[in-house]
Amino acid sequence: MGQVYRAGGAPNVTIGGMQVRYLARSGATRDALGIYRIELAPHSPGAGLHRHARLTETFEVHSGRLTLRIEGHSLDLGPGDFVLIPPGQPHAFCNRSDAPVCFTLSFTPALAREGFFEGLAELSATDRLSDEAAMEALMARYDQEPLEGFSGWSSLE
Repeated sequence: MGQVYRAGGAPNVTIGGMQVRYLARSGATRDALGIYRIELAPHSPGAGLHRHARLTETFEVHSGRLTLRIEGHSLDLGPGDFVLIPPGQPHAFCNRSDAPVCFTLSFTPALAREGFFEGLAELSATDRLSDEAAMEALMARYDQEPLEGFSGWSSLE
């Protein structure tokens, strides 16, 4: 039988101004796919400039405005916009707006991506998101390579 997730449930993890709800966990998909609902508070940093060697990542915006940096350009995405990031493509994201943004993030293969979010939540809880060594160690475990200009969580400024 399939799995049903009802709207309005509590987030699985909170990382600063970002709440993450697991929609399709890597364990349920045999690590083929991970799908996550992200709510990012106004003026919240997101992921700094990075790339993945194996992961394909997608963003689908449901409400608000998400700023995505890709191919050296910043794009403001709104409801209905969808972006596919192939392996190796540098990218970053944040919420520069005055309103929250809600989007779905997916990874294929999943590579147990929940562990990455839980590691970020742990670093956030101990005020260590700016600890470059800790961030790099976490990213290395989950196919995420920081790139030049990476500063942990980034505002894309």
